[in-house]
Amino acid sequence: MEQVFKRILVTGCTGFLGRQVTHEFLSRGYFVRGTTRTPEDFHQEILNDFDCNPLFELSSLDLISDEGWNLAMKDIDAVVHTASPFSAFEPKDEQELIKPAKEGTIRVLTHGYAAGIRKFVITSSTAAISGATPTSRNKTYSNEDWTDLNSKISAYTKSKTLAEKAAWEFVASHPDTVLTTVNPNVILGPLHSGVPGTSLRIIESIIASSYPGFPKISFAPVDVRDVAWMHAEAIENSNLNGERMIMATSPITMPQIASCLKSNGWKVSTWALPNFVVKIMALFIKEARLVSGGLGTTNYYDCSNTEKKSGWVSKSHNEMILSAAESLNLR
Repeated sequence: MEQVFKRILVTGCTGFLGRQVTHEFLSRGYFVRGTTRTPEDFHQEILNDFDCNPLFELSSLDLISDEGWNLAMKDIDAVVHTASPFSAFEPKDEQELIKPAKEGTIRVLTHGYAAGIRKFVITSSTAAISGATPTSRNKTYSNEDWTDLNSKISAYTKSKTLAEKAAWEFVASHPDTVLTTVNPNVILGPLHSGVPGTSLRIIESIIASSYPGFPKISFAPVDVRDVAWMHAEAIENSNLNGERMIMATSPITMPQIASCLKSNGWKVSTWALPNFVVKIMALFIKEARLVSGGLGTTNYYDCSNTEKKSGWVSKSHNEMILSAAESLNLR
């Protein structure tokens, strides 16, 4: 008989993914205690976004502080840890991302375990599997792969890899603990509420861009609703215990995303910038510098383990792109 977990703590509940995860659990009848760095004075606005659902409450907590975590874990059955820092630019000090990601994950697991919680679901990333941008031409990655920490990788990639490794090390030293990680590629799909996250800036930048075209950088995107669904399935389906659930689709480039938007009425450029132009731009523009390393390479992901064990069937590229664009209200 499946164990029932009806009271869930969701960290980072005000993020792009966190809001959708919160919505998914509330729609399934769970009680959700969400954590956020947002001060209490602004909690009502967040509660309003969820129609002041009586099964939803908020706690203001920080991943780099122990304060309040013991109380937040009280009477909770399972923890879903979505909170993690992200920056669109490479920070001067990589610890700006690594410390809250790794220490925050350990903090959540430690306080949860001390409160008697033994079920955890953590949002990781394909960045912990293959790196954040493609580095090998036409390589396929599986749930058994790990990013090489000794290679030239971004602070974000290192933060996600170290945080997930720390989680699995915690489980290894606490064998009565059950962990599932969800490892999505770039997350698109509709904004539930609040401010668009970093991943939706891909869509936003294409619609609002003054540039004549876009770099041929590729993504293997997934819909935010699918990723939220997987977090809930990881709580409810014991077949997913101890698994790394890769979530990715076939690769698509920024010009192809622009073509999808244009064919559905959006006035956008669909020109693909030559790679040498992007590399020149990277000398002067931070955004171009962030993607230039992935030019000319494509990552592929073997999601067969995820599909077999969860029954996941991805939404189409068109659906996740168009629903994202419509939710941004940029027409």
